[in-house]
This record gives sequence, C-alpha cells and structure tokens, in this order.
Amino acid sequence: MDLGLRLTVAASLALAPLLPLGARLAYLQVIRHDKLSTRASGEFARTAQEAAPRADLLDRQGRVLARSNPSWSCFVDKAMVKDANAFGARLAPLLQLPASEIARKTRAAHRFAWLKTKMGQAEYQKLIEARVEGLGIMPAQERVYPNGDLARGVLGLVGAEGKGLAGLELSQDKRLTGRGRRMEVIRDGHGRTIYKNVSDSGDTPDPVRLTLDRTAQYLAEEALREGGEKGQFKEGIIAIQDPRNGEILAMAAWPPNPLRNPLVQDAFEPGSTFKVVAALAAVDDRIVRPDELFSGENGKFQLTNGVTITDHEPEGNMNLSQIMEKSSNIGIAKVVERVGAARFYRLARAFGFGAKTGAPLPGESAGELKPLSDLTKVGLAVSSYGYGLAVSPLQMLGAYSAIANGGILWEPKLILDGKPPVKVRRVASERAVHEISAMLEAVVERGTASSARIPGYRAAGKTGTARKIDPLTRKYSTTAYTASFAGYLPASSPRWTILVVLHEPKGAYYGGLVAAPVFARVGSRLLALEGVPPDRPTDPALGTARR
Repeated sequence: MDLGLRLTVAASLALAPLLPLGARLAYLQVIRHDKLSTRASGEFARTAQEAAPRADLLDRQGRVLARSNPSWSCFVDKAMVKDANAFGARLAPLLQLPASEIARKTRAAHRFAWLKTKMGQAEYQKLIEARVEGLGIMPAQERVYPNGDLARGVLGLVGAEGKGLAGLELSQDKRLTGRGRRMEVIRDGHGRTIYKNVSDSGDTPDPVRLTLDRTAQYLAEEALREGGEKGQFKEGIIAIQDPRNGEILAMAAWPPNPLRNPLVQDAFEPGSTFKVVAALAAVDDRIVRPDELFSGENGKFQLTNGVTITDHEPEGNMNLSQIMEKSSNIGIAKVVERVGAARFYRLARAFGFGAKTGAPLPGESAGELKPLSDLTKVGLAVSSYGYGLAVSPLQMLGAYSAIANGGILWEPKLILDGKPPVKVRRVASERAVHEISAMLEAVVERGTASSARIPGYRAAGKTGTARKIDPLTRKYSTTAYTASFAGYLPASSPRWTILVVLHEPKGAYYGGLVAAPVFARVGSRLLALEGVPPDRPTDPALGTARR
C-alpha cells in the first residue's frame, strides 16, 4: 500500500469518531436548541417574586388596626455548606441562636432548611454584610396588629403564606392582597446571585377603612375583660351599632379568639329580648289596645294538657306595656295567641331572623326559626318569649336598631367603601315602632332593666334570660343560663344600639341583673366621650334626673 493510501486510511480512521459526535452536536444545537436553552436558563436565570404586600386595615378614624411590615427569613442550602459546625458557629451571634441548633438543622436538611423567620431590618442587614456561604435570605411580609387583641375576632388572622385564614383577613383577602415585585435573577454555578433586575415593581393596595371605632371597641372589650377575668361568666359578647345607618362600631367577644367571631358565627336562644316581635305585631296590626288587660294567672298558666307556662314573679292583670316591663312569659303568650302564627312569623322574618344578615364576614349563621307549619299553640307560645329558636347576636342587634330608628332594618355595614348603606326593608309602621319604643323605655325606667339606667339620659331596651341546653342530656339545664340585654340610647334620638350577651354567668343570672349594668357602663362612657347633652329632664330642686 502506497504512502498516500495509508495516509488516507489513517485519516479516515482518525476522523471516523468525529462523525457521530458531529451529528450529535448538530442534533443538540439545531433540533433541540430551544428546549435545552430554556432548561439551561432555568438553572441559572430565574424570575423571583417577593411576598405580596397587604393593605392596612384602619378604623373609621383612620387609625391602624392591622398592617404588614417588611420582614425576612433565612435558610440554609446544605449543598453549599462544607462544615456544619463552622457554619453554625459563624451564624450563631448573627441570628441569636445556639450554634448547635443551626448545625443540627443543617445536617438534618434534605437540601434546604429554614433557620429563622420574621427577622427585622437590623438582622437582615447584618446577614447581608456577613456574606455567609450557604445562607439564603428571602423577603416576606409580617402581619402585625398594633393594638394587640383588639377586634381580633373581626380582623381575623393571616397564615404563614400571607393568606387570610379568618375574619376580614379571609373574607377580604383578594381586596387586601397586592402584587409583589418580580425580579429577573441570574446565579452562578454556586447559586450566588450575580445579576438582579426588577421587571415588575408590584402594587400595594389602598388601605381598607372599617366602620369600627377603636375607642368604642376598647370600651366594649374592657367591660367584658373585667368580668371575664374575674370568672363572672364563661363567654360574653358586646356589639355596638349606629341605628341610623347600620354601621357596626364595635364587635367584642370574651375570651378573644382571632379564628372565631361568635357575634356572627354563633346562634343562641334569646329569651325575653325576642318578646318585641309579638308585641310589635300586636301593635302594628292594632290587635291589642294599649289599655287592654291580660291576666298574669298569678304566675302559673296551663297552656295545654301537660304544658304549663310560669313567670319568675306572680302577676295579676297587665296591659301590653306592663307585660314588657315585667317580662311576663304568660302575658306575651296570651298576646301572641291573639296575633296568630302567620303574623308573628311574618314579622320575625321581616326583622331578619332566620336569614343571614349579609355582613362581610365568613361563617355567618342564619340562626333558626320554626317554620310556620310548626307554630302550633305550644310552639307559638314558647317562640314568643324566645325559646325553641336561635338567633345570631348580629341579627338581634339589627332588630333593636330597627326599633331605635323608627322601623328600618339596615344591612350591617362594616367597610367604609363610599357606597351608601343598604336599606333592607321597613319592618313595621313608624307609629307602631314608636309605641314599642316607649314600652322599652318603660322597661328601663320601672321594669326589669332598671340597672340599665344612666343618670341624665333616657335609655330603652329589653332584658333576656334563657336556660341553656345541657349537651349531655339534651334537655334544658337548671344551672346554665344565657343573660342578655338589647337596648339603645339616648332614647330621644338614638345614636347607639348596644347588645350584651353573657353565657353561663356565675351567681345571679337574670339579664336585668348582669347584662343591663354592662350596657349602662359602656353607654355612659360613649355618651361622655361624644359629649352628648342629657335628654332627661332634671329636678331643679335636687339637680338629679327623675326616674
């Protein structure tokens, strides 16, 4: 074989391995170029998004109730840590954590592990300056409530991922959540950032202003806290509403719980505060004359065979106003029998009982009314004095606001969004409502709610006391009660409707003895803070208000 042929063969043999390599290279560079380029870019170039900013929640005066502050969390990338002990020793003074704990978390990590969350600006800056290899830092938003537990049942809670879990934080989550900054980030082979560019500056939503008044909320919570810490009751709520427009000024509960709002989510048997329904039905349709008398049967009345209604005090003849003043179950049962099931049921529904109020809060209870078909003679009688049915505190608050304002039921308003308040319906004639309002004022003046009096001011309202169902026997307890008072003031021109409900009070348990004084305490402070002039005539000789 001549030299030329040998060289040709040798060159061919030498170049032969390059043919498949070239083909493979052409396949990767041409056919799979886009896919591989995207994959490689993903290894080194990524788009990162910071935690979304969250809108402030403000009270009606613009005072902050909830706010999100910038915070940072740090983590370890185990693949970049050569010596866990040295890594822990380096970070311990910066994170104010034991070096052994940092080392333990590093060894236990599959790849990444959180070391510390909710760090402030000072800690973040120290870590940036330290430039510790293997340590990653991620920006976040920390939700803070500068007033502590104030209104937490209404405000709710935000989870670790920045999503609302309860209360307004949940129901208004979309409105409260903004858009975090988006950044293009390129990292080197060791995972270190070598280029960063903000591609989207994000968006922070406008603050959400609530109808709540921080001062009124504090007064309500303080009144509950004092009794709750002394063990005077198991649970309690106070709600305050402006009867002129339905705006909720305070929603307080004891014990406080950011995951639960009993004013909206719970329902209870109201007892005698529900007597206004039968009374108003009788007056609105002129079924009962103001001077008409009903026998109190000396405190015991056999409604049917096997069913006897009793009063806490034996009474004789009473007109409708006196039935309300003395809170007579026998009297109101006789009144509602005259009213009839259809009228009673229709007015109860007109007040909003048995239906959700439309409050912008999660988990609202509609309560429970007996259907019209179940309002037999016994069912109608017990419903008239607030047994055999369930109402939410918000429903009861709205009903008494309707009486306070002359008969208009408002949808409860909790967010000041520039929209006008929603008028649900007229409950009854203005004439009838004013007559009932005068009776409720008499309840405070000379009836079961005398402890709701406020010197110098006219107040109106109704007490309620109801036995609770024993969860073990499913029968009415002889030791556990719900005491309540619903009322408004000043009666001449109502500005506040206040509902007080105390579950399982210790010792005295009548609404007039335990709930009405709380109404007076909160109401008197509201009157003083707002500088409302007295509306009760005073005796010039004594300088004191007539009662």
